[in-house]
Amino acid sequence: MKNYGQAAANRANALTARIARSEATQSPPTARGRRGGAAKILIAVHQGFSVRYLLQTDILRALRAADTDVVLLCQDDPAPLRARFGAANVVVDCVPAIESRAYQRHGPLQRLLIFVRHYALGGSVQTAEDHYQIARKNAALDRAGLRTRINHGILRAVVLAARKCRSLRRGLLALESRLYVPQAHLEVMERHRPDMVVTSSLGTFNFDQYVMRAARRRAIPVTTVVLSWDNTTSLGYPGARADHVIAWTEEMRRELIEYNDVPSESVIVGGVAHFDGYYRPDPDFDRDAFLTGLGLDPRKRTILVATKAPSAYAYNPNLARNLAEAIEAGELPPDCQILIRVHPLHYRFRDGNPVYGELLETYRWLATRYPSVFLNEPDIQSDRLDFDMAEEEIRFLMRLLKATDVLVNVFSTLNIEGAIFDVPLVNVSFEDDELLYPAQLDARFDIMIDWRATHNQRLLSCGGCRTVWNRAEMVSAVRDYLANPALDQAGRRRIVAQEAGPQQGEAGRFIGSAIRDLAENIRAAHEKRAHGA
Repeated sequence: MKNYGQAAANRANALTARIARSEATQSPPTARGRRGGAAKILIAVHQGFSVRYLLQTDILRALRAADTDVVLLCQDDPAPLRARFGAANVVVDCVPAIESRAYQRHGPLQRLLIFVRHYALGGSVQTAEDHYQIARKNAALDRAGLRTRINHGILRAVVLAARKCRSLRRGLLALESRLYVPQAHLEVMERHRPDMVVTSSLGTFNFDQYVMRAARRRAIPVTTVVLSWDNTTSLGYPGARADHVIAWTEEMRRELIEYNDVPSESVIVGGVAHFDGYYRPDPDFDRDAFLTGLGLDPRKRTILVATKAPSAYAYNPNLARNLAEAIEAGELPPDCQILIRVHPLHYRFRDGNPVYGELLETYRWLATRYPSVFLNEPDIQSDRLDFDMAEEEIRFLMRLLKATDVLVNVFSTLNIEGAIFDVPLVNVSFEDDELLYPAQLDARFDIMIDWRATHNQRLLSCGGCRTVWNRAEMVSAVRDYLANPALDQAGRRRIVAQEAGPQQGEAGRFIGSAIRDLAENIRAAHEKRAHGA
């Protein structure tokens, strides 16, 4: 064991002891399809963001370089992943999403436990309370019958009690984990017998919770690599227990311990794997050629409008229109151009058709209506695996940020990424007067929920981005940053120091090596026992 501390090494050794005790009733994970003494790791990838973080960074490359056997477990047609990542030591398997969804609908007790868990993070987390209030509003309790109101009152009491009582949280999770483990996921563990399972969530993604529980039922250690900066506060309490958790930052480590009841000795701070390329040389980058390739004028300054997920913000097109009208009205300099970058969450498909097709057409209309507006859509690889982007997208985004003069976004991770490149940041915290497309609004469409969110408040406290509350403030902030790009530079440096994590440029290799070392330690213990040593 190396690189990530004695505490983690001790934890891995404790795992081998737990597995040894379990072998009185379970067969050791030794054999089928295994090459020699190579460790076997099963990686669950439930959607495109998991593919990007775990497979398109140095995490998978570090495992393959170490000659580790890898099983990729997806929840849709495995053929695309097999074509992109399949190799002599990489195989792809599948548990269809429809099976997981059907299983989750089985039994009212499971649904109640999931409901409570979603809002029962330890302590007082504003995001958890806001999400509960969204559910309450969407349930229209003010118009509901007496029985429904009583049931919600009981659930509310359980949620509040669970937030205050660690033993109750853990007890409810233990009950759910004991009762609800799909047979299909158990069969995957029997089929592959991995030494370790890797997920991109703490079981807060529904696919992951069943994978993790099946692994633990078969005494297979689980390592979670946290996917995104908000996942420790915005997705609810864990749906399963991980033996190790790899966090982005020390702040995320604190949230894992304080809110998610993860033991401190289980947490490794590994950095952010998909930021690695941002810190590496890019000698082939040519700003003028890059902008020309997008149809933009390299002689002009570029305002990048990074759209927010359409499931939470309905006014993305309005931001581009407002800025375009400001250019036409002389409120912004005439040597400006606007590039709309479409968020990957716009590319959710149903039966092969985009759910947000009308919104995508609205962006395209803006690019034809206003001479200053241009559109950039990510390279989506599949109409079956949600948000599945080409590997080249990581480098493309890096170059796009290098070529940007001002970044306008809505509480996005791009506030961190833009800060890495010292791009002035305008953070939108307002809604507009009209919708430019027929969005279906519900209680989630409230920008103040985003403003209050724990992870966003953490970033805003750094002072590196200008939060704007109306159209006039947005235009003014963009104008100020165009005139003086060094404004708030010290705050942007604080964002990077707090949110971008350690191992900068090497995080993927570090995380991949940590996973490999943990798995090999477990594997070596099995081999030692198998030979009677």
